Amino acid sequence: MMRTLIGRLVGGGIVALALFVSCQAAPKTERLYGVDYVEVDALSARAGLTQSWVVPQNKVLLTDKNTRVQLEADSREIEYDGLRLFLGEPAVTNRRTIYLSRIDLDRFLLPMLQPRQIPGAVPRLRTIVIDPGHGGKDDGAINAKLKLREKAMALDVALRLEKLLKAAGYRVVMTRRRDTFIPLPLRPTHATKVDADLFISIHFNALENKAISGSETYILTPQYQRSTSSDKRQPDDKERYDGNAYDPWNSILGLKLHSAVVHSLQTTDRGMKHARFAVLRDLKCPGLLVEGGYVTNEGEARKIATPEWRQRLAQAIAAGIGDYRAALDKARK
Repeated sequence: MMRTLIGRLVGGGIVALALFVSCQAAPKTERLYGVDYVEVDALSARAGLTQSWVVPQNKVLLTDKNTRVQLEADSREIEYDGLRLFLGEPAVTNRRTIYLSRIDLDRFLLPMLQPRQIPGAVPRLRTIVIDPGHGGKDDGAINAKLKLREKAMALDVALRLEKLLKAAGYRVVMTRRRDTFIPLPLRPTHATKVDADLFISIHFNALENKAISGSETYILTPQYQRSTSSDKRQPDDKERYDGNAYDPWNSILGLKLHSAVVHSLQTTDRGMKHARFAVLRDLKCPGLLVEGGYVTNEGEARKIATPEWRQRLAQAIAAGIGDYRAALDKARK
């Protein structure tokens, strides 16, 4: 079902791609529901994937020998190699085929599938900043019964991760090494001061619904898109932050780290999501925030309370960073 895309003339010239190499023709953009959309063919053709219907005009599967991506109409959630990922806009049915937003194509899916097509220099990976969430007067999430405080668990995982990354040859900088309070805006500022190449913020989650467990990974929401938690447009959706310069690389980073954590810990997959967290907005390097688990879930909290589990989480994050580095090396070839 794969089609060959050809250049389309608009106003006497070929439409230029905003992000990807000029040797490939830009897909035709259609305005649907106030958003620029393109046919899913644009993704399959440029990523070399084969299309097949799972449910005609509703659910489409894109595959090659290594990759499986499934999109469903009217849903922001997709399946990527068995993982839960969230688009900025829902896929939609139009003219008897599936469309996805142009931003999701250019800044999210295609970078993960074809990192060599990302324009500009490939980021280096020498200095990594680890940001243990909360600290000092800010306890973060609490499990009073087990005497768990997010700030302490995050710092413990961060210190374990620091040892692993230093052993792998990286320069590692911590935003805090003790139980101290650091205002959110100073955390990305610290990364800028040390010329960081990567920023990893470590957190744990909490909800009133104590039955919920699992891990989440957050990357910065692209400009003009809604964050995953937003059902409606927000005023800051139009804002472009410094961190948005790294949207394609954030997508690759998020995928690699989320995959490593979910598969290594066998945790419930709560999804790779988008948010405009303060620690991500002003970064001048790729970065993400990982939620390692829920201290409000009895079973998961008991795991988080053990040094062995926290070591496994640190190892999973380190493995995800290693997979991200391999993707950067691939993009340079």
